[in-house]
Amino acid sequence: MPIKLRTAVIVSLVSTLLFSPGQALYAAQEKATEKEIVSLRKSIAKLTQTLGALEGERSSVQQALRRTDKNIGELAREILRLNTQLRGAEQRLARLEQQKKPLLAGLQKQAAGLEQQLRQQYKAGHQPRLQLLLNQRDPEQVSRMLHYYDRINKTLSERLESFRQGLERLDRAEQEIRSAQQDIFDRRDLLKARSDDLESVRQERRVVLSKLESKLSDGGQQLKSMQADQRRLEKLLAQIRESIEKISIGGDERSFKELKGKLPWPAQGHVSRRFGSQRDGIRYEGILVEQKAGQPVRAIHHGRVVFSDWLRGYGLLTIVDHGGGYMSLYGHNESLLREVGEWVSAGDQLATVGNSGGSNDSGLYFAVRYKGNSTDPLKWLARR
Repeated sequence: MPIKLRTAVIVSLVSTLLFSPGQALYAAQEKATEKEIVSLRKSIAKLTQTLGALEGERSSVQQALRRTDKNIGELAREILRLNTQLRGAEQRLARLEQQKKPLLAGLQKQAAGLEQQLRQQYKAGHQPRLQLLLNQRDPEQVSRMLHYYDRINKTLSERLESFRQGLERLDRAEQEIRSAQQDIFDRRDLLKARSDDLESVRQERRVVLSKLESKLSDGGQQLKSMQADQRRLEKLLAQIRESIEKISIGGDERSFKELKGKLPWPAQGHVSRRFGSQRDGIRYEGILVEQKAGQPVRAIHHGRVVFSDWLRGYGLLTIVDHGGGYMSLYGHNESLLREVGEWVSAGDQLATVGNSGGSNDSGLYFAVRYKGNSTDPLKWLARR
């Protein structure tokens, strides 16, 4: 291939790699320095405090709901981590048990061979060197017998040393197995304690929800509360966009637009409430996907987490910025697994399904926003 043509091919390949979605993500990651991420986190933390100071947020019932939701989130996340560690410990124990089997079988075989060799020597009359010299008059016979005797003893000594080393390896393996078993017992005890704590906090939350429902029993009061919740979300999204623009950490929105109608679902389940539906005089600006608590909530596309906290009306909420004004929102979570500033790819787990924020039934609130404006999420997700 001519040098010029080869150079053109190389340049073309490099360009393809540089502008592939994965490389675009990497390039965007490189733009955002650690200083900018710290700045974003401070901005979001300040915004969260501002939202908390809005009228009605200081309500003792809302404060109690926020506290119990966040406690449940922390405990659920710890239980998830403990379950992962427990599975790892159980897999390690299984590997150690598998490693022990050939060691034990080999030692049993060695022991049988040594026993047979020692028995044969005993039957042949295990004689010391001096007795061999006295009983044999032929010098050549004596030399042959001494050589044979030394070979037998050397082989026996080597086999005994190998057997001893094998016993040591088996002992170490058994010690590791006992350690792994104890690790599993400890983690199960801790998991049980955290599960008990979680049930206790959930009971506390049920009491709080009962008080909240009693407080909002008046239809007009409930409408005002829901309208206030929407205003909080609008304010949050506006200030997040402002923060992102200031520190320039957005990604490339082109691939997001190109995947309209093809993006993966954030959670499995039936859509029980659709975009634009009216309830209690409030237009729903997302969808509600019914699912059991604890099931995974996944990112629909690559982007950066720009909010991961509790917001009144939406509970434990994660917001991912995809660049170019596109954001995806995941609310009512049981636990949040990502921090502000983290990059995520499509399919990465962001949270677990829950009912935080005052909901009685578990499910995922999911929404897509473009420059702050709500858009039907179902038009972005793949048909199923």
